[in-house]
Amino acid sequence: MTQAQASLDKQEEYLYRFWSVEAGLPQISVTAIEQDDAGYLWVGTQNGLARFDGVNFTVFNTANSPAFSSNFITAIHFDKQQRLWIGTANGLIRYQDNKFSALDKVRLHNGISDIVEQEDGAIYIGAGDLYQWNEQLESLQRVLAHQGVVTSLLNHQDILYIGGQSGFAVLNQDGYQWYTAPDNLGELQVLQLGLQEGDLYLGTTNGLIRWHNHRWYPMSLPDHPDGKQLEMFYSDPEQRLWVASYKNLYQIFQREVFTAQQVQGKFEEFSWIEAMLRDKFGNLWLGSHAYGLKRLRKPQTQRYSTKQGIADPFVWSLQPWREHMLVGTNNGLSLLNDGQFETVPANKHIPNPLVYSMFLDSKHRLWLGLRGGLSRLDGNTLVWQQNYDSISHLMVSSFAEENERVWVGTNRGLYFVKENKLQLQLEPEVLQEAQVRTVALDSKHRLWVGTENGLYLREGDSFTELKDLPISGGFISVVKEFSDGNILIGSLNYGFVFGQPGEWYWFNQNNGLPGNGIIYVEKVANHLIVTNLEGAYRLNYAALSQGKAEQVYMMLDDRRPESVTDSRRCCNGAGSSKGALYANQLWFPTLDGVLAFPVEQLEQYGPIPQPVLESLTASGQQYFNHKTILTPEQRDWHFRFTAPFYTLPSSLMFRYQLEGYDNSWIDAGSRREAFYTNLPPGQYRFTVQSRLASDYRWSDAVSMDINLQYYWYETNTARIVVLLLFILLFWLLYRWRLMNLASAKQKLEILVQERTNELHQANQKLQRLSMQDALTGLANRHYLDTNIKQIISRSDRSSRPLIWALLDLDHFKQINDTFGHQVGDNVIKVVAELLQTNSRQSDHIIRWGGEEFLLLLEHSADALLVLKRIHQAIGCYPWQQEMGLKQPLTCSIGAITQLKDWDWQHSLRLADHALYWVKEHGRNGYMLLEVSSPPQSELLAETLNISQLLVEGKLKANTNLKFASN
Repeated sequence: MTQAQASLDKQEEYLYRFWSVEAGLPQISVTAIEQDDAGYLWVGTQNGLARFDGVNFTVFNTANSPAFSSNFITAIHFDKQQRLWIGTANGLIRYQDNKFSALDKVRLHNGISDIVEQEDGAIYIGAGDLYQWNEQLESLQRVLAHQGVVTSLLNHQDILYIGGQSGFAVLNQDGYQWYTAPDNLGELQVLQLGLQEGDLYLGTTNGLIRWHNHRWYPMSLPDHPDGKQLEMFYSDPEQRLWVASYKNLYQIFQREVFTAQQVQGKFEEFSWIEAMLRDKFGNLWLGSHAYGLKRLRKPQTQRYSTKQGIADPFVWSLQPWREHMLVGTNNGLSLLNDGQFETVPANKHIPNPLVYSMFLDSKHRLWLGLRGGLSRLDGNTLVWQQNYDSISHLMVSSFAEENERVWVGTNRGLYFVKENKLQLQLEPEVLQEAQVRTVALDSKHRLWVGTENGLYLREGDSFTELKDLPISGGFISVVKEFSDGNILIGSLNYGFVFGQPGEWYWFNQNNGLPGNGIIYVEKVANHLIVTNLEGAYRLNYAALSQGKAEQVYMMLDDRRPESVTDSRRCCNGAGSSKGALYANQLWFPTLDGVLAFPVEQLEQYGPIPQPVLESLTASGQQYFNHKTILTPEQRDWHFRFTAPFYTLPSSLMFRYQLEGYDNSWIDAGSRREAFYTNLPPGQYRFTVQSRLASDYRWSDAVSMDINLQYYWYETNTARIVVLLLFILLFWLLYRWRLMNLASAKQKLEILVQERTNELHQANQKLQRLSMQDALTGLANRHYLDTNIKQIISRSDRSSRPLIWALLDLDHFKQINDTFGHQVGDNVIKVVAELLQTNSRQSDHIIRWGGEEFLLLLEHSADALLVLKRIHQAIGCYPWQQEMGLKQPLTCSIGAITQLKDWDWQHSLRLADHALYWVKEHGRNGYMLLEVSSPPQSELLAETLNISQLLVEGKLKANTNLKFASN
């Protein structure tokens, strides 16, 4: 193999993906491929033109674009102004400002074969003749220097190469020159033209020819019959010339021809290539006449698999060894040495070929954990030393070294090797049957044991199950301590916790991780590297100590359906040696060999998909400009957007915001459209961003400014007019209302006066009723409380003292008990009438309670006569005849003359004492007390002996009853 061939084989390792009619390609025959500045891929087929963004094909053909006279696309080209020139079997079309226009006013014979542009912007079109586009006349002008059919065109430094029948021509500033093929080459057509390192290569109907120094050199192609037609030429940005025959794809490099099998794949997968393109993302595109579209990309990783001689591509474990890498596979142990695998002789001694885990201890013993059993090799020579047959039925998943012990985790218990003896860890009993997946010893000599059903920690001599962690009870797959003392405990189903005992942070898919599974972790610089069954990702290590998952970036993303052929399919297993940091590379086991990821690429990022705002649709009309004015009726909007991207395009995420309506970003997920309805008029800006699901970085925003115009009645002028009319109407209504209110006010005032009078009368009546006894019609205690001040004031002004008299009916209880309360009430009424009849107009007669009455006499001069008259009227009334009483009814009266400036309550109390004196001295009498002035202090005491005070002369009395005196 030459150095050039070795270089190509090393560089050209591609991941790939196919698209055909099932994905939306209009036809399987791809004839041309180009890419515009926005990133769209434009694909010409035999059934129309397609614009491709990685997910959707938008098809343009005779069915939806009148400018197309044929669906057979023969050539496409983007000029410096980003106008797309489209050649078909019937004519020329140009796509500009989102519109297709037919440019050929007359039909071009033989269809269009090629389109090229020179540095000055001149456009040449090959067809039945050679044409140049005239910008001023907006038409095709025939180039008369060339006669005959044009089968291909090539421009290089403003030199135009023209392929035709039996030769080719050169057109430059010096003129036109035709070169006829030698007769020994036979009749031919030059279908392709290519330049490399000063040589002109011709793809003809009779095979490949190199033209150098005006001489024609036929060239042979591997596995291609001489004299057979070639299908395609393509010069990539690296100035390599690609050549396609019906069956194979070749590269011309340093004048040597190589079969590009690593690009094309198997013949049955992709052949008959007619179009090729290296896009701005570095992807290589192939268009086939029979198989549709294929995209290839260079991965960041280097794979070592069957091509490098591995015995079995299913890799389970990795262990750096000297300057090489030991690889545990389904079929034993292999050694990766200078890019090639070597079989390890010790394989013939191990009891099971599946090497699931490995561990190189400090004594240079290499431990192999097998699908069934445990083996030990010399860590210096890889010579087999011993098998441990007692666990040959168990799978060994993990190892850890502690002093003289090597801990061994199996799918049925925790073991340790000490003094070359394998022993089962008996305590706790649960670990005897546990499915151990990881064992780790930390810097504090604590032993961590992760099982498929939980986590155990040995501190001192005893093990404890940790039940207080968020991942407790889960499938614990990783335990790793970092140099700063932090510990990461990972699971296959609940994410991982990070920190130290008592200060854990929990990370899972809900707070930023790409997935909940953890297989392998490694700290590299400021990054934490994590692998799982869905790929590998990195995140900021320092942020973990603050409970944050930041800068999460997937280096390998296997979560999409297209990952079957478009990803490295990392990683697998759970236990020791599921990854390694070695020789400045990260190494991962996969289902197809070993992946090596250069550490320097951890600081690198892939491209960010740039969004494209495709259109705004309102009322059935589409708008494409970045500034758009809409009529008032166009209030329902439909935005379409995308991001042309071709690596795992289904993982693209979008967010958008309509500024002036939305307060924040709207997460659209993978949706590429947005709807708004019934929007108010005003100024808006629609903004959209995109990113990959594997990347935390959002793209730059693209936006469209929209001015939604007002209806006439929504303008400020209309609003001012309406406001003025409203004010006028309001004023008229106000004036009308004022007149009505004035009339209503007058009526209301009359009504209010009437109601006020009625209310006054009612209040007076209520006032009277509130001071009137309901049974007798006499005044009540409330009357006294209300009027006592006025009564005393009159008395003071007239200098006539008040007489306070309490009257009580004698033996009234016997009447109630004998005749009932009804008769008693009637007696009370008669007494009230007698009191009113025998009192004066100025006297106040109050029913004081029950059978007791209060008489307040303002004229005291004849008060004694009044009292006698009342006493006599009650005693002389015919009670037996009128009321049916058995004996006459009598009363007792106690009265007192009130002194000036004396509290009336004292007078009332003394009148009460006088009443009781009458009661005690036989009833049926009266007593009117007179107090000397100033009154003696004894009269203010709580208890009084009126008889004694009378004897002592401190009181004077007028009574009809006798009392002892000095």
